[in-house]
Amino acid sequence: MYYSNCTSMHGTTTKAWYNHKGYHSMPTYLNTLNNAILRANIPKSEQDLGNPAAYGITVINHPMNETSTRLTSEYILQGTDVVIAIFIIVAMSFVPASFVVFLVFERSIKAKHLQFVSGVNPVIYWVSNYAWDMLNYLLPATCCVIILTIFDLPAYTSSTNFPAVVALFLMYGWSITPMMYPVSFWFNVPSHAYVFLIVINLFIGITATVATFMFQLFQYDKDLHAINEYMRKAFLLFPNYCLGRGLMDLAYNEYFNEYYLKIGQEDKVKSPFDWELVTRSLVAMAAEGLVFFFITILCEYKFFFKPKYIAVSDEPIEDEDIDVANERQRILRGDADKDLMKLANLTKVYKTSKRNGQTPAVDRLCVAVPCGECFGLLGVNGAGKTTTFKMLTGEIAVTGGEAFLNGHSILKDIIKVHQSIGYCPQFDALLDELTARGHLTMYARLRGIPWSETDQVVNWALRKLALMPYADKPAGTLSGGNKRKLSTAIALIGFPPLIFLDEPTTGMDPAARRFLWDLIKSIIQTGRSVILTSHSMEECEALCTRLAIMVNGRFKCLGSIQHLKNRFGDGYMITVRVKPGAEVKQVVRFFNRTFPEAVMKERHHNMVQYELKSADLSLSFIFSKMEEVQETLRIEDYSVSQTTLDNVFVNFAKKQSDIFDDSVPTESTTPSPRRFRLFRRRTETEMQPIVLSEETLDQEEAVSIQLEQSMLSFRVLGGSPS
Repeated sequence: MYYSNCTSMHGTTTKAWYNHKGYHSMPTYLNTLNNAILRANIPKSEQDLGNPAAYGITVINHPMNETSTRLTSEYILQGTDVVIAIFIIVAMSFVPASFVVFLVFERSIKAKHLQFVSGVNPVIYWVSNYAWDMLNYLLPATCCVIILTIFDLPAYTSSTNFPAVVALFLMYGWSITPMMYPVSFWFNVPSHAYVFLIVINLFIGITATVATFMFQLFQYDKDLHAINEYMRKAFLLFPNYCLGRGLMDLAYNEYFNEYYLKIGQEDKVKSPFDWELVTRSLVAMAAEGLVFFFITILCEYKFFFKPKYIAVSDEPIEDEDIDVANERQRILRGDADKDLMKLANLTKVYKTSKRNGQTPAVDRLCVAVPCGECFGLLGVNGAGKTTTFKMLTGEIAVTGGEAFLNGHSILKDIIKVHQSIGYCPQFDALLDELTARGHLTMYARLRGIPWSETDQVVNWALRKLALMPYADKPAGTLSGGNKRKLSTAIALIGFPPLIFLDEPTTGMDPAARRFLWDLIKSIIQTGRSVILTSHSMEECEALCTRLAIMVNGRFKCLGSIQHLKNRFGDGYMITVRVKPGAEVKQVVRFFNRTFPEAVMKERHHNMVQYELKSADLSLSFIFSKMEEVQETLRIEDYSVSQTTLDNVFVNFAKKQSDIFDDSVPTESTTPSPRRFRLFRRRTETEMQPIVLSEETLDQEEAVSIQLEQSMLSFRVLGGSPS
């Protein structure tokens, strides 16, 4: 305050200059000025009697009662910092949603499951993800705090509020990160999960925060105030709301504190860490971080959707093949307890769309595999091969029965089961950005191989699978065949005693396929066992010691390759090639007379092939008849071979097709597959290869028959011939 005195002919004029920012500065200074004038004009006689300071004018100030409406409109709504809290919610909704993108991708390509099979504990998996995501979260959170500091907003950067802001951001990351994790179990497409979480975060954060803010404007209404208090407590379940509401409460508190300081009511000033302000949100988020992480672990162990385990009967299955039944009895008697793998009535049942309907994808499988054996599983798509692998590796739960791998139960000790097996899934579970060497190094470390031996083991695997030229290339750039090699190499890392290979040679060229076959043979020679699924009959004949053909979840036959050929082979294949200039129709006439049950499979310019399904014909009889006419019919060469494994497999596969045709969707939903299935069935029953008689063997009639077959094909497919 400054004073000035001016003396004129009319008297003395006194002026005071004061700071008008204070509400009480003007009356205070005016009182001071009046006291000065009063004491300056006290008579000297009276001054001698006492101290002039004892004389003065006393001013009493009573603060004006402010209504809540005036406080809100005059002080709260003036702060744009409240709006800033909303924008921070928007920004921080995108960051945690991105954390599930890689998790969903890793689960969808089975890389996550492959890591579990390689020895990763599920709890450690999620703890490591949690720690990594928190480190990633700190970067954008730090940027937000720095931006607030640069703009120097008092509501967030003052000495009292800044620690509360930092605490809110830290606890938000702590709680929102595990809140995102359970959603990764619901989606198979990463982008879908990302968009879904962004929408949820924005909706919850903005809606809850704005709703409580709007209700707070009408807190003079008792009913609305009660609703607002209930909402504020309920919304504490969501970290998005806790962050937004916490920042908004800081802005509220800053303006209230500023107002109370101006009117001299310091006793009403609140700390930002007051329970009703930030502390309540901090405690809620701290608890939510633990709760959501615990929920994630429960989801990983399928606690909330664990399928019901059912007791499976040990009674023999009706019409079961004798070899399959003998294997079942051997296992149930306990004769296979020392085998490396033992399946005892292993069952998996899925619910169908029909009400209370259930379909057994795997139905009471019983088989045991000793050390040093390559066991093959054959079957068309949907037979249950991959489902069996998924149960044995712990990817899906078992509905009934039991399985023991290396003496460990898949129901009670799945972690030790994982330590005993290697797994090459049907589709490559590879991370595109990680190199082949990086993959093998990671899985070697997961297998517990020491750092000092990791390079040696990785180089061995790269050389063994001929991947050394591609060792340092990203997996996403490898060819399909090299990806399968890398997947096989991952299954071999750590030298597990039991190896599951689900169609390992798919997409390989012939040379690479032969190379992998030699590798599998060398693995078997070391005493380890291989469980193999394949669609290649040649592959099974080259590798498998025993094999089983699955149809509708059951084994229809079981045994060695030669045993299955002897039991289920339906005759011989005779291929005849005539000399140039000779007529093939003469050979056809010969077969029609000598082997009337023969079925023509192929016919070309100088070659014809027949199938003899009669089991009564001996090889000696067939060779003798062929030798009798070799010169007469001018046959250049001929061959007689036993029915291949392909024929045995096709005969069993027909049963799978017929059953599935009965339950196909309606034509309105999937017309093309339905028509092709009908066409296939008609071709198998009505359009068998035609045996031409002597009278109708000329070329023109053969062409006519072919045209007739074509017309039938068009009619079945619903088209029209051109």
